[in-house]
Amino acid sequence: MPLNFLVDGPEYVSRTEQPFTPPDVDINALRAAIPKHLLERSTSRALLHTLPVFLIPLSLYVFATNIDKLTSLVPGGPWIKFIVYWTLWCTYWWWQGLAWSGGWVLGHEAGHDNVGKNMYLNHTIGFLCHSFIFVPYFSWRITHSRHHKMTGMMENEEVFVPYLRSEIKLPPKVVAQKHDYDEILSQSPLYTLVRFLEMQLFGHHAYYTWNQMGSRRYPKGTNHFKPSSALFKDTDRIAVIVSNFGLIVMFCLLVVWTMATSITNVVALYVIPWCWANHWIVTMAFLQHTCATIPHYRKEEWTWRRGALTTVDRPFLGFVDSYLLLGVNRYHTAHHLFSTVPFYNLPEVHAIIRPLLGDAYSYDSTGVWRALWRSFVECVFVEDTGDILFYKGSAGTARREVAPGVERH
Repeated sequence: MPLNFLVDGPEYVSRTEQPFTPPDVDINALRAAIPKHLLERSTSRALLHTLPVFLIPLSLYVFATNIDKLTSLVPGGPWIKFIVYWTLWCTYWWWQGLAWSGGWVLGHEAGHDNVGKNMYLNHTIGFLCHSFIFVPYFSWRITHSRHHKMTGMMENEEVFVPYLRSEIKLPPKVVAQKHDYDEILSQSPLYTLVRFLEMQLFGHHAYYTWNQMGSRRYPKGTNHFKPSSALFKDTDRIAVIVSNFGLIVMFCLLVVWTMATSITNVVALYVIPWCWANHWIVTMAFLQHTCATIPHYRKEEWTWRRGALTTVDRPFLGFVDSYLLLGVNRYHTAHHLFSTVPFYNLPEVHAIIRPLLGDAYSYDSTGVWRALWRSFVECVFVEDTGDILFYKGSAGTARREVAPGVERH
């Protein structure tokens, strides 16, 4: 019998068996069902709920700086000490990467002005949290705002925009044969694994630097660091410069730290957890909006409400998401529908609107690693034609189809 974390969740399987009809939820009815006090922001409540985001990384850092001392206290010979030593370091890297991902989530909430009522407090927290892991806060905030306005729209979505059949040089659907898909899309398992690891380790910053996985409506060379980039308006330039300044300061601090200690010390305490944090941030963003059962729309069928529902809620690593990642994965649908609701109120808002959404709501209990690999290999391209599009895999087939007679074109 297969292990649970290696199989698809029943919710995902159920969606693959149901033809898709685009939802038309009444956003005003949803809003009216939410008590007004859940829309109000409280700085004290926000900071109380984010204490783990600050205290856990600090505690882990103290733990890591004492690994040598802890190992010396372990009874036994060199091999036992060797195993304990590397076990402790791996424990630190794993949990610190997750903890710093929680810092990124806090910066994300600050970018939505959800930490408190004071704009400067929000921006200070967001700027520090994101600069610490080399994310250009204000530049990201500008494009992330557009992501929320255009979620799921092929023409204007900002990130994780599907490739078209023509863009990956596949023949038209009516003439494509099995060997066409095999020749263009079939890859060795090792090559697929390398591509997967590349996305997980470097995809986050590749998006900021080369617009990798971003909208292809922007010209080549578009990035989040150039003030004159096509991503920004003239009025955004100072914000972009300030973002860059934060990254420069962080780089200088790492250089000073390296000179004061050693490069080995900085790699162990900062670089490796940073790589893990990149992995988790990419995983969160990718799985929130990339699934073979979730549509993308062209503008003829897109509405903001439909786009907001092109997201999947997941029990992401259980308690880790609830306490360290501020519920950003478990309640992401509610976040997209009501992005100004403070994160600590999202569980209540979710409980209220979930029954009202019905089949428009998408949930997937598939384990994170299984879901991540599944989306990576199954979500390859979409068709050049049609207004409601589902990802197709390397065999040229989709997991889900649009119900007959739904599309206008």
